[in-house]
Amino acid sequence: MKNKFEHLLLSTLLGIAILLGLSFWLDLIFRFNLFFKEHWDELARLQASHTPIAHGFYVSIGFAVCLFILGLYLIYMPSIKKLHKQKIVTSVPATISTPKTTTYEETQKNPPAETPILLTRPPKLNLPKNMAQIVAQRQTQNANQTSQQKTSITNDGTSNPYNPMLAEIFSENGYVVKPNPTISGFTSNLVAIGPNEVFWIGAVDVTPDKLNSAITKLRNVFETTLEDIPINIRAFIIDNLNQYKSNDEISVFKSLEELKKFVSENPSDTIPEEEIDSFDSYSEYIDTIIQYIKNI
Repeated sequence: MKNKFEHLLLSTLLGIAILLGLSFWLDLIFRFNLFFKEHWDELARLQASHTPIAHGFYVSIGFAVCLFILGLYLIYMPSIKKLHKQKIVTSVPATISTPKTTTYEETQKNPPAETPILLTRPPKLNLPKNMAQIVAQRQTQNANQTSQQKTSITNDGTSNPYNPMLAEIFSENGYVVKPNPTISGFTSNLVAIGPNEVFWIGAVDVTPDKLNSAITKLRNVFETTLEDIPINIRAFIIDNLNQYKSNDEISVFKSLEELKKFVSENPSDTIPEEEIDSFDSYSEYIDTIIQYIKNI
C-alpha cells in the first residue's frame, strides 16, 4: 500500500512538472498559454478555418506526452519486475531446509539453487563462499547429529529434559522452534523465531557471561550477513539456583512456570497473509545461520 501511494505521488509530480514545462515552452516559442481558454478558442478557430499551424506546436505537445508515458514506465516497471522476480524465487524450494544429495561441483555450477534466500527477504545476504561445502558436510554427518537436533544436547553433553518443555511452551504460543546451535562451546536449550524478525535464545542454569558471548557472536553474524533489517534478539535464563538478576540484555526466570507465564502473556504476533512469504524467507535465513555458525 505504501509503494502504491508513493507511485501515485511520483506520477502526479511528474505530470505537473511536464505540464508546467510544456506551458513555459509554448508560451515562449508560440505565445500560446495552456491555461488561457481564449488561446484554446483561437486554436480551434484556426483549425476549423484550415489555417496552417506551425508543426513545432504539435511536435512539442507530442513530445511532452511521450515524456510523460516514459516517466510512468520508469516509475512502475521496476516494481512490476521486482514482484515478478519475487514470485519466481519463492516458488523455488530452499536446499538448506530440504537437504538433497548433491556434489560440491554441482552446487558451484548452479549457485541460484543453493542460495535462493539471496533474492528474497532478507535482501542482502553475504554468506561465505564455501557455504555450499559447509552445508554438504552437514548433510553427510552421521546419525548422531540428527539425534542431537531431536534431543538438543546441553552444555555438558547430556540430554536435558528442559529442551522439549521449552520447545512446547514457545510452540504453543505461536513461535517456530529451531535446532539448538553450539556457539563457541555453548549450546542453548531453546532457539525460536517469530514475526517482525524476533529471535529467542535461552538456556537453563548457565552464567549470563556465556549467554552474552553467544548473543554477541550471533549479532556479529547477523550484522555481517544482513543489511538494513535488524534482528530482534531476546534472551532468557532459567536460574533454578536463584543466583542472577535480569538486565537489559537477558531476562532471568526463577522457574519453568515463571517463564511459561511470561511467554503466554507475550505470545507471537499473528502473521498477516501478505507477510507469510517474508516470514518463510526469514525462517530459511535463520536455518542457514544455524548451519553456518556450527561450523565456525
